[in-house]
Amino acid sequence: MSSLQQLIESAPGFSARPDSVISLLEIIEDPEVDVDKLLPIVDHDPGLTAGLLKLCNSSLYSFNRRIGSPRDALVLIGNLTFARLCFTLSLEPVLHNDLPGYDLGLDDLWKHSLTTAYGAAFLVKSIGRSDLRDRAFTAGLLHDVGKLVLDHGLAEENVSTDGAISMDFERDCTGFDHAQAGAALLESWDVPDQVVAAVRWHHDPLQAGDHKSLALAVAVTNEVGNFAVNLQSGSSALEKWVQKTFESSSFPLEKINSLASTISTKNKNVLSLALGPGL
Repeated sequence: MSSLQQLIESAPGFSARPDSVISLLEIIEDPEVDVDKLLPIVDHDPGLTAGLLKLCNSSLYSFNRRIGSPRDALVLIGNLTFARLCFTLSLEPVLHNDLPGYDLGLDDLWKHSLTTAYGAAFLVKSIGRSDLRDRAFTAGLLHDVGKLVLDHGLAEENVSTDGAISMDFERDCTGFDHAQAGAALLESWDVPDQVVAAVRWHHDPLQAGDHKSLALAVAVTNEVGNFAVNLQSGSSALEKWVQKTFESSSFPLEKINSLASTISTKNKNVLSLALGPGL
């Protein structure tokens, strides 16, 4: 059975860390974003520039003039929002993949990751921890990245499963689960420990020690995201599920219920959910 490092090195696209992603992550950690550091990252990444201009000229932003360059976009939306937007778009090529080993289609991981990112940021803000918002968004966006590392090994097993693949099944097939694999990958990218811990423990957040609040936010939103998309916003079944599932949560139930309803409403346009004014 391969070691975790061997699995990471053999996974498509993961042999080297994505420099644009890491550079943007370092910038959004800085409360005073430096334009001179920000624009060159985007200017030197044609794919990111194209994605940024396409999004800024879409109905999501509805600016009264066309955006022709990253600098135009930065002037209109502000440094920090621009950095968050570029960070999210820079991860799309990584997360926008089909995962045959998990029976996930092209959009499934990307949409779920965006939903979890938005929800984790929303929840930490709801308890007065706005200082954790950017790291919560990052951890939510990356929480299932380990599935990309393990997917090939699971696909080779060629086992038909009913429903979601359990972490026990992952460990039986590959020797590791996706939380372990994701944390190891992010450590190799030098991602901050707080984010690594939240990814490592998003299925067992009480084990995250000093980073429990962040891991809990990701864990709660991960569950909400998996459930809420199948129910209509405001349905009694949704509210009852929230009350039953999170009765002892660290987050106010009304906030979780509001989050679940928002996710249900925005399910068809998750990108607008994650990149809207609430972030």
